[in-house]
Amino acid sequence: MKRLVLFSIACACAAAAFALVQPAPAAAGWCWPNCSAFGFLGQSTSSNNGCWFSSGEVCSYYGAWFNMGINKTCYPGCDWLGNTRGVLLYGFENHDRIRGYFTDKAEIVYAYPKYLGMGGSLRAQVAWYSGPASHLNAGAIG
Repeated sequence: MKRLVLFSIACACAAAAFALVQPAPAAAGWCWPNCSAFGFLGQSTSSNNGCWFSSGEVCSYYGAWFNMGINKTCYPGCDWLGNTRGVLLYGFENHDRIRGYFTDKAEIVYAYPKYLGMGGSLRAQVAWYSGPASHLNAGAIG
C-alpha cells in the first residue's frame, strides 16, 4: 500500500513538473484583418484607429512589441521570382517617426523594433506604398 501511495505521489509530481515546463503557444497580440484570414491592403484601406496615414495603412494599438510580420501572397499575380506589383512598407511607428522595410515580394517577412532603432510604446504597421492592393495577413507579438 505504501508503495502505491509513493508511486501515485511521484506520478503527480512528475505530471505537475511536466505541465510547468511546457511552453505556452505563441499568440499574436495584434492581427490584421484577423489571426486566421487574409485581407486586401490598398490605398483606401484603413484600420480607423489613428495610424500615421488615414488611408492605405493598418496599424495596431500602442504597445511594447517584440516583432511584427506579414505574410504576403501572389494574388493577383507575381512573376517567377515572387515579385508582385504591390509595394508595402511594414514596420513600426510612434508619435515621431515611422520606420520599416519595403517589400514587393510574395513572402513572409518580419521587422524587429531594435533593428529599426526604435523602442518604447510603438504601433506595428503595414502601409500601402504603390501598385495594386496586396493580399496579406499581418500580426505583431508583444
